[in-house]
Amino acid sequence: MMNFELVGMVFQATGTVATILTIVYLANQIRLNNKLAVSSIEHKLNTRVYERRFITARDSDFCEFLSRNWDDDDLSKSEKVKISQYITMLIIDAREVYLQDKLGFVTEGVLKARIDVLKLGIMKNSISKGVWQTYKNLVETDFASYFENEIYPEGFADIPATFHPLARSEDHLDPILPKPKS
Repeated sequence: MMNFELVGMVFQATGTVATILTIVYLANQIRLNNKLAVSSIEHKLNTRVYERRFITARDSDFCEFLSRNWDDDDLSKSEKVKISQYITMLIIDAREVYLQDKLGFVTEGVLKARIDVLKLGIMKNSISKGVWQTYKNLVETDFASYFENEIYPEGFADIPATFHPLARSEDHLDPILPKPKS
């Protein structure tokens, strides 16, 4: 009878050790999968930026357009719309990276790199401000606060809707969108 008890205790000890080793193995697998997920997300985000930069570098006309003074009064309506769409794309990209950063899916520096590009001055012209005026009402309030603190540290004064090139001239009579409730 003693031998059966000893054999039973050995099996219990072996089972306990196996369970502990399995838990350690699974924890390591989860950690590795999280690192791979972060790497994959960053790769996709960075690939998108690199492709945009490569396409821009190959397009002399667009490079010339990007180098213009976007506060210039002689911009055509189509150039103003082109600016608004480009700025919207940059804001959406920054928001997406912000959300990924908030969830811990990107490493430090990915969000900073996106914001630093916007701090170079591209957001200082009236068209970019008009785009932000519209877009800030569509995003999460924490992103809007973060974005304004980073891009407009001196504060962002609401501007008329007509600064957005897609607005009708009479849009200044109405708010762009209802203000989010606090």
